[in-house]
This record gives sequence, structure tokens and C-alpha cells, in this order.
Amino acid sequence: METADVVIVGGGIVGSSIAYHLTEAGCSNVLVVERETHQGKGSTGKSMGGVRAQFATPVNIQMSLYSIPFYASFDERLGHPAGYKPQGYLFVASSERHLQYLRTNQEKQKALGLKTARMVSADEIRSMFPQLRADDIVGGSFCSTDGFVDPYSAMVGFMARAAESGARLWRNTEVTAIHADGHGVTGVETTRGPVATRAVVNAAGSWAAARSPKMVRPMETGRSKSPSHQTSIGLRCRARRSESDPRGRAGRGG
Repeated sequence: METADVVIVGGGIVGSSIAYHLTEAGCSNVLVVERETHQGKGSTGKSMGGVRAQFATPVNIQMSLYSIPFYASFDERLGHPAGYKPQGYLFVASSERHLQYLRTNQEKQKALGLKTARMVSADEIRSMFPQLRADDIVGGSFCSTDGFVDPYSAMVGFMARAAESGARLWRNTEVTAIHADGHGVTGVETTRGPVATRAVVNAAGSWAAARSPKMVRPMETGRSKSPSHQTSIGLRCRARRSESDPRGRAGRGG
């Protein structure tokens, strides 16, 4: 039977990025399962690729503070282009209430470390975009490092580097069931055969609900199973070690 430390369901940009980051952290026995004959035929290939840090929730802001500089150095890090273009995002407000909402969000963004966002006046917006009908605009917010990437190209770069580090990609393969015992996930059933694993990442995008916990099939273990045991997932990776870094690749930034 095939084995993997981690099985990733979905080989789009999200699944490929997860595979890359796992292998960079030292987890080389990663299997990405993609149901299509080629990667990027789902949401990845249809996305406009917008990246921004101007969010309202801390988790999204923090993720952006990591990902945007990462995309800015993607070519150097991975040796593959991501097409990052920092053209900036402008949010305009047509009421004082909306403007205050943008201002509150920006305070959160700056508190978490964003340095390239600023509030802009209505006059500045008109000078920036003279073609814009701006008679009802009262102000807005602008971040110069927001912009766009090429999702398909980034996906290819992520997966290529992950594969170089040991990750495997099964194309034209579908996950049909997730098996579990009293301690959590034990494996997945695929159209290519079973795979033993203790960790499954659902990165199926718009099809994620169809790959939800409803697919989990308990194995007969002869012991009672609590809800917490049925849903727990343990991530156990055999990290590579190097002589120069006692922590292995997990000690590297990226």
C-alpha cells in the first residue's frame, strides 16, 4: 500500500503551496491528489490573481503580510515567475460611515505591521484617477503593495519545487473516501488505490464540501470512539536534518 505523511486533496495553487511549504519545513513524504488530467483547471486557472493586505480581520491581514513579500521574491526563492505586479488597491468611500470603516480597518492593518497603506482624500483620488466619476467620493484607502500575481504560474512554481523536494503528484485521480479509527485519519481511498496516512488536507476549493468529513468512514477498531478522536488529525512528518542546521529545513525562512 502507498503511504504518505500528508495527503493533499486538490492540486491547485492552494494545494501546491501547501505541498511546497510542507517540504520546505522538512516533510518530504507528501502526496498531492488532483482529479483533473492537468493542474489549474479549477479556480486557479480562472482567478484574476488579486493579492491585498487591506482586510478587516487579523488573520487575513497576517496572511497577506506573509504572502505579499513572498510573492515579491517568488522568482528568486523558487526560480520560477509568479508575475507579481504591485499596482496598488484603492478602496473609495461615498459616505462618512464607509470612510470610517476603511479607517478602522487600516488601524488594524498598521497595528499588525502593514506600512504601505494610507488614507487618501477625495481630491487625491481625483488626481490619481481623473477618468473616475468622483462627485460622490469622500475619501478612501490605498495600499501600494497590493496588486496581482499569475495564479497558474505560481502554482507551477510551487509544485515544481515541492516535487524537487520529494512531494508526489497524482493527476487524474480522485479521493473517494477518507478512513478513520479511534485516533483519527488512517488513510484515503482513491481511484488509483488506497493510501495510508495520518493527515489529510482538503484543498479542493469549490469542491471542498464534497471532500468534507462526511466522507470519513470509521474503521472497526473494537474500541469506543469519542467525537474528538473521530475528527482529530495528527501531522507527523519525518523532517530532514542537515549538518549545517540542526533543526533541518524547518529552520529556514520562507
